[in-house]
Amino acid sequence: MIRTLAVLLLLSANVALADSEPAAAEAEPVPEPTAAEEPAAAEPVPLDCTTGELLERIDSWSVDCVALWLQNLGFDELKAAFMGNKIDGPTLKTFTMEKLETDYGVSDEQKRKTIYYNLKDALRKDNYSGNLNHYWQMLMWLLPFVAIYYYFSLKYEKQIAKMQKKYKKWQDAKNPPKPYEPQTFSDGTNEWTTGLNSDVGGSREKLTKKEKIAKKEAKKEAKKEAAKEEKKTN
Repeated sequence: MIRTLAVLLLLSANVALADSEPAAAEAEPVPEPTAAEEPAAAEPVPLDCTTGELLERIDSWSVDCVALWLQNLGFDELKAAFMGNKIDGPTLKTFTMEKLETDYGVSDEQKRKTIYYNLKDALRKDNYSGNLNHYWQMLMWLLPFVAIYYYFSLKYEKQIAKMQKKYKKWQDAKNPPKPYEPQTFSDGTNEWTTGLNSDVGGSREKLTKKEKIAKKEAKKEAKKEAAKEEKKTN
């Protein structure tokens, strides 16, 4: 009897050990894959756009420029969606806050405002008449011509002055100034027939031939007397 109990106890102990081994095997943690086994992250695609091109008008932005604009704003997760839909500058101008939420899943209102307000700032820059970027480009384009003009103006200064005088004379001969017309008053007189110039245009006394001869002789005698007095004084 005792032997029989001992055999039963041994059999029950073996069965318990057999049941515990699979449970322990199932409880063993699965080793995580090492860094070498993990798939390599996809490298970012280089964008065919520079920061200087973002200073141009939005109408000239390419798809890559729009992606670079989003990257500068800190929205790298939207680059793939925008590039997949080929969103360029003219298309970006039509975007609204509702479109950002419905079409591109930007649920955060603050993020939508950031994108939308930065877009409005870029459009305002394009519409601003004092956009210094375009004036600076124009100035850089004109600088060589200004330097050439300054060089030749210093080298041929005398010749240029002579040509200017000839041109002025030619202009004066082609378009002569109109003669001055005196102001006429209500009594029929004008500014040239009053005051110091009242004798101009007035009627003169007509002398006969005898009176003219007598006047000439009187002048001659007066000259002779003046000559005699000068001799006496000398």
